[in-house]
Order: sequence, then C-alpha cells, then structure tokens
Amino acid sequence: MATTVESLYPPELIQSVGHVVMSAAWLEDKAGELVHLTTMVQGGDPNIPTKGWAASGGQLVTEFKKVADEQLAERLEKALELRNDVVHGVFVGGEVFGPAESSETPTLATMKRQLGRSNPPQYSIKGWMDTGLATLASELSAIEELIDEEISYAMGLKVRPNPGANP
Repeated sequence: MATTVESLYPPELIQSVGHVVMSAAWLEDKAGELVHLTTMVQGGDPNIPTKGWAASGGQLVTEFKKVADEQLAERLEKALELRNDVVHGVFVGGEVFGPAESSETPTLATMKRQLGRSNPPQYSIKGWMDTGLATLASELSAIEELIDEEISYAMGLKVRPNPGANP
C-alpha cells in the first residue's frame, strides 16, 4: 500500500526533495565544523563543544557569521531558509498562485505552518519552478564546497590565494 507521500507526489519530486535534504545536511555539517575549528584555532577548549557546532538553521547561521566572511554567511542563511521551506512545507500545485499565465508562474508551492507568539496560526507559501529544487540542491553543494575550502585554509592544508594576484 502506498504511503501518503507516494500517493500524492511523483517519484521525481520525492527524489528532488531528498537531494535538497541530503545536500543541506552536508552543508550544515561543514558549517558546524568550520565554527568549531575556528574556535579551536583561537584557543578554545577541545573538551567543550563550541556553541553552534551541532546546531542547525538559524542557530548555526548566528555562530557561522562570527567566523566566516559576510557574503558566504549570507549565502548560507538564504539557502538554509529555502531548505526550511522544503523540509517543513507541504508541496501543493502552483495553482495557488492563480492560472499559469507565463513561464514565470510557479509550478509547485510549499505551504508551511507559521505560528507567532501573538498572531493567529497562518501559512507561508513559497513558489517553486520546475528546476527550483535542483537549483537549491546545487547552491547548497556549492556553499558546502566553499566552506570546505575555508576549513582547509584554517587547518593550514591550503594557502589562501592572494586576491590581488592574477591567476
């Protein structure tokens, strides 16, 4: 008997969501590693876990901003916000945005529950184009590769190229 997910969604969507989830997991692992490594290089106690090392989402981004350059931290933050929509949202058809009037009309949407302390329960809706999940998975992997480079620089395994020098 098919599960709810298997009966509602095509295998390609399920696979694409899985790709995003796995890419985000690797990204968060590397980001946490850089947070911890940077703290250790600066004289942190190796017996005490660094704040943010095992965190995810917003908590990880907060600590990551303390050790990484601003542009990389902003890319991480934006990508993890989108990942949050994918992981915690329910996929529905793009018709929630109205009729497909152009190729710019989303083909899918994620509907995510929102609960504020003083607001009534509500939903946020994020539109996705056909290639949006693949694009997000690629962005997550690209950021992970940049963080891996930063880890290599912090460990002294690679020398950071001189930004003013010609390649």
